[in-house]
Amino acid sequence: MKGKKKLDASSKVIISELGKSGRVKLTTLAKKLSITPAAVKERVERLVEKNIIKVIGLINANELFPINALIGIEADANTVNVLIRKFRACPLVFHLSKTTGVYNLFIGMVAEDMEHLENRINYHIRSEPGLKHVEVNIGHGAIVPEFRQLRLWQKEQTDTCVCYGGRCDECPAYTELGGTCRGCPDTLFYKEEE
Repeated sequence: MKGKKKLDASSKVIISELGKSGRVKLTTLAKKLSITPAAVKERVERLVEKNIIKVIGLINANELFPINALIGIEADANTVNVLIRKFRACPLVFHLSKTTGVYNLFIGMVAEDMEHLENRINYHIRSEPGLKHVEVNIGHGAIVPEFRQLRLWQKEQTDTCVCYGGRCDECPAYTELGGTCRGCPDTLFYKEEE
């Protein structure tokens, strides 16, 4: 395990202010810290280079995907690794981590509605051999953070669904449900709610 990186007071102020607004001006930060804008820019660049921060646009997921699910999974090691490979690039996953305790994998996921969530869980999680137990906790909209990173629309749309690992229109969730599965938002087959 990597050691914890130390931050000085100025770096903490920069991170805090960028966390409030990624569009904060360097001159505003410079005044707050009593240093030059060039020094602020250098510090921000160093924080980015050290992989401590990443300045990006965040999405109010509650507006697009009001259902939040925290999914605890107990499975054998091979199944956990398969699920990690499946969901690592899923645009609807906001949290993915191996854990200790009752569950050995947690997936945080957003969905448009309950049907959308149930399709993902039943066809892309519960269908895995080696699965022992799945617990799904559902919330309606995140309280904190209000804005979060979802990896939506980051590449050209494709016909391949990352969760399924093949063409979205060949996925059992898409074909067996008589067209009610909307597909993955990053695929050509995605059907937005009307």
